[in-house]
Amino acid sequence: MDINKLDLNLLVTLDTLLVERNVTRAAQRLGISQPALSTRLTRLRDQLGDPLLLPSQRGMIPTEHALELQEPLHAALEGVRQVVLQNSR
Repeated sequence: MDINKLDLNLLVTLDTLLVERNVTRAAQRLGISQPALSTRLTRLRDQLGDPLLLPSQRGMIPTEHALELQEPLHAALEGVRQVVLQNSR
């Protein structure tokens, strides 16, 4: 995967989906529509080559690959948040 072509917002979307495990709640948390979130999830699936989250009766179930990404992704995004907060003026 070419990291230069990856939209950081997609990673924020994945992080939120992995926490919420529900498309509607994740969309609300991100302040976007459910169809917009579904579009982002499709793009993530294409770029990462994995379904990432699968529908179930009680929300979404992460794939093994998504679970492997969850902690390092969250830590990386938290690092970005801290850099931005520390350098805000």
